[in-house]
Formats: sequence, structure tokens, C-alpha cells
Amino acid sequence: MEIDAVDELVFSVIEQVAADNCDFDKVIEFVVSFSDEHSLSQEILLKLSSIFNKDAMYREKYVIIRACASLFSGKAREDALMEAGKTAFLLGLDELAVREFKEILQQNSQNVEALCGYGAVLATEGKNEAARVQYEKALGFNPFHVDTLCNYGCLLYGLNKMDEAEEVYSRALILDRDNVSAHCGYGILLSKRGQKTKASYYYTRALELDPGHVESNFRYARLLEEKGEPLDAEKHYIVALKADPDDPRPHLFYARLLAENGFIHGARVHFRCALKLIPEDVEVHCEYARLLARFGHRHEAEVQYKKALELDPRHFGTLNGYAELLKEKGQYAAAEEIYRQAEFSKRSA
Repeated sequence: MEIDAVDELVFSVIEQVAADNCDFDKVIEFVVSFSDEHSLSQEILLKLSSIFNKDAMYREKYVIIRACASLFSGKAREDALMEAGKTAFLLGLDELAVREFKEILQQNSQNVEALCGYGAVLATEGKNEAARVQYEKALGFNPFHVDTLCNYGCLLYGLNKMDEAEEVYSRALILDRDNVSAHCGYGILLSKRGQKTKASYYYTRALELDPGHVESNFRYARLLEEKGEPLDAEKHYIVALKADPDDPRPHLFYARLLAENGFIHGARVHFRCALKLIPEDVEVHCEYARLLARFGHRHEAEVQYKKALELDPRHFGTLNGYAELLKEKGQYAAAEEIYRQAEFSKRSA
């Protein structure tokens, strides 16, 4: 029966993509072969993709929609590849996302969504000029494509081209006054310029449109902190963390806020969360160690300093902080040696 075949396919896909060494292309081949063998229509695969998407099972969705692309032709194939590329990018599978976007562009070099998506991947990889080329190509074909304008504005902001970025965000908001990304991006730009009142307006407008928007909550929380409103800032950090607990930035900044206001246990929790997500960030290990040392947790502080020095043996802040800790513990000879290393690191820098 068809329903039994669908169930078997679903369980097989879930099992295969959950494997640590998952080879997505092999799973895609399996889906194509299985659907052919059991005469499962492309419509059924599309429905499965939609169900996986609704349940936020994006790895499974990617495999199914990419299999659809292999079975489709023409515009339907292009649309499936586009969805596969977006899903791969969402999952951080940049190489696969690039492959899908490039395949679309081989078929249709004027596909604005694919150019925008390809530009976004390049920007994430730090290939800013290459990303700029893709965005400008997209806007050459369609100057009113709002997603491209938002992405381009973000890129220009990162390149410190503030006037150009402002113009691009303004265009995006003229075309779509309810675009959350444009409001958020413009708020970030205004905040950077010190225009806090205007920035607040754009952040709050973004949050009216999408109360759970992670970037707007995070950025607005930072702005509220700068304005001396820690309780309101806390609310927005918490919303950002609930919406995306895998983003290390809200954990880190919320930890700092809690530490500054004497809530040490909470600060420790969020520093640890941040370090689970970014275990090789030397600055965070160093900052956490300083907090631990300040409140008498010397052994744990030493562990963090040592981890930081494993990652970067010449990190000045860590060397200096570790030397101070050793001095407090009465280990003067060891402290003096670390101070010497710190001084050498400082001169070298």
C-alpha cells in the first residue's frame, strides 16, 4: 500500500539524516530510487517536504525537496532547487547551497532569487566583493527585489559604506514598509551612527511586525542597555534566546548584563551556554575566567584561563588575568613568569 511505502520512506530518511556521518547525496539518491520503486508521485514528495518544513525538520526537508528537483524538469525543477538551496543555507550547509544556486543559474542566469541566495552564502563566508557582484547582478535584473536590497544593505553596512547602506534600506522600506529585515537593518545602521531614538523606532517597528525576530530583539536589547534600561534589555534578550537558543550572542551579552548587576549564577549559566556554542572563542574563555576569579571561584577560573591559552598561548588578556590569579593564590614565581609572557605578547602586538 502507498501509505506503508510513505511511512517506510519517512522513517528511513529520518534515520539516515540523523547519522553523524550523513552523506546527503546518498540519502537523496535513496529517496529518488525508493520513490521510483514504489511509484510514489512527485506530489507526495512535495507534501512530505511541506510537512517536514512545518515541523522544522529541515535536514529531512532538504533531502526530499532536492530529490524532487532530480525528478522534475523546467520551472518546477528550478523552484525545487531554489527551495533546496535556501534550506541548505538555513542548515549552514554552504557548499550544498552554492551547488543548488549555481545549478539554477546555469539554467537561468537571470534568476534573481538564486543570485540573491548565492550572494548571501558568499557574504556569510566573508567573500564580500563576490557577494556584492551577485547582489548588483540581481538588482540589475530587478531593482525592486526587496530581499536582495536587505541583504545588500547588510553587506554595505559591514563594509562601512553607511550612506550607500542607508539608501538601500530606504529603498527597501519604500517598496515594503512592513519588511522586518529592512527595519532591523536600518535600526542597526542608525544605532551605529548614535541616532538612538530613530534606531529605537525601527527596532520597535520590526518587533511589532515579528515579536520573535531574533536579530531585532538582540539589537534592541543592546540599545536599551546603552540607554541604561537593563530590565527592558533583559526582556528582549530572553525573547531572543527563546527564539534561537543556538545563537551565542544573546547568551554572551545577557551573561554580561547579569554579571554587571550581580546575578552571578545566571551569568555563569549563560557564559557556559555561549562556550558550548563557540568553544574556541578565546575572548569568551578569558572573560568568563575573569568573572569567576572576581567572585572567588579560583579553580574554575584557572581552568578557563588554561583553556584560553591552549587556544592562543600569546593572548595578552588571558596571560595578564592568569598572572593576577596566580599572584592572588600566592604562586609568585609562576605569576612572574606569566607576567613576562604577557609583556612579551604586548610588545609583539
